[in-house]
Amino acid sequence: MDLSKNDKQIKGLCFCLGLVLLAAAVISAAIWGGAEGLLDGWLRILISPCPLMTDYFRVGGISGTFFNAAVCSLACLLIIVVSGAKATASLLASYFLVVAHCFYGMNFLNIWPCYIGVIIYYCYKKKDFRQYLHVAMFTMAFGPLVSEVLLRYPVGKGFVLGEVQITLTGVLLTVAVGLAAGMVLPGMLEGALWMHKGYNLYNGGLAFGLVGCFLYAFLYKSMGLESSGPVELNHRLYDGIGETTWLFANVLFLVIFLTALIAGYRMNGKSFKNYGELMKETGHFSNFADKYGMPLCLINLGFYGLMVLAYMNLIMLFTEGMAFTGPTIGAVFAAVTFSAIGQHPKNTWPIFLGYVALFLLVVFLCTVQGRELPWTLSTQGYINGVAFATGLAPIAGRYGWRSGVAAGIVSAAICTSTSAIHGGFMLFNGGFTAGITALIMVSVLEHHFPHMKVKGI
Repeated sequence: MDLSKNDKQIKGLCFCLGLVLLAAAVISAAIWGGAEGLLDGWLRILISPCPLMTDYFRVGGISGTFFNAAVCSLACLLIIVVSGAKATASLLASYFLVVAHCFYGMNFLNIWPCYIGVIIYYCYKKKDFRQYLHVAMFTMAFGPLVSEVLLRYPVGKGFVLGEVQITLTGVLLTVAVGLAAGMVLPGMLEGALWMHKGYNLYNGGLAFGLVGCFLYAFLYKSMGLESSGPVELNHRLYDGIGETTWLFANVLFLVIFLTALIAGYRMNGKSFKNYGELMKETGHFSNFADKYGMPLCLINLGFYGLMVLAYMNLIMLFTEGMAFTGPTIGAVFAAVTFSAIGQHPKNTWPIFLGYVALFLLVVFLCTVQGRELPWTLSTQGYINGVAFATGLAPIAGRYGWRSGVAAGIVSAAICTSTSAIHGGFMLFNGGFTAGITALIMVSVLEHHFPHMKVKGI
């Protein structure tokens, strides 16, 4: 496989996605609020704390949120291009996660401390930092923690929404968080892979969740403090159109996924040749880009993305809950993150079915007991939970669909409990949940199927 072609095509895909996000910002500004609303909304996003689940649509409006995603993603791409780094499937995955979380937690102010910390670390280790830009982008998951220590942690309840209250203590803590990320997280990524043995594609989720647990415990529990939680905002323009941006979101994702599908089809000689072979991959230590090339990865992104979008629309149609909020749109991007590495429709549908199965069981038990239903499939936490639970695709791919359904059930059962461990200051909460699920599932599966044990990790 010609990896130089992959490099150009991955960079091209990232550039096109950034332009689509920018176009969405301009179009939404024209519909809701104009250029002034876009810039004011973006500023509100930059200066607001953002623990899980902070809906940037509600903080800064739709146009401001899309502008935030466009600016952050294009800035990351610019660094990749200017530095001369080779774009790999891992770099593409980190890029998609940046885009996803710019709708709820990442912004142009809070992404840089941890990013720079990782670059400094690899320069200190005398390694080519360009090979590790994807690690630096993954560490942006601590954006909420950066915003918290920079804007609100030193002043606590004295924080006033809409006012910039940066103190020397906050700046020093922010620098410390960035350096800590650079020194600790690269090693934690390797350790997490050893723990779940490659069965959680969102490897950073488990690693960063454990680090987030320590940081939250140190900054708050050890100090006898309580976190203030997400900010409660009611953006007037967003309130005017309601929480449902169904048409806008569907058009956006149809443009992205259908364009990817058509482009992949044309680049693959106007055929779907070898896509059937890709669908046979287990997803366990798979790299579709290196093995099959980016044209088939684009086809996979198209088909898989359409499946994710269909699931989102169905749960919104048949259950009561959230619609296309900022976190929901982020969840769709997050769900297709590893479509060039390990995810495809065949090894992910059992995970979705696992969430549905648990929901139906809860409905039955609540009906029998006469209790009110506590959650639905379109409750925000479960929307974002299932997006990251797709990282358990290798379990379904290697052990079969029944194991995949079981993994989905376990993940759904704990997905809304794990954020309490890190205080909501780490954005890969779903990946953390998937990592814990993998620890549980893999131990059980390898006990019953010892011949399938992963060795050498």
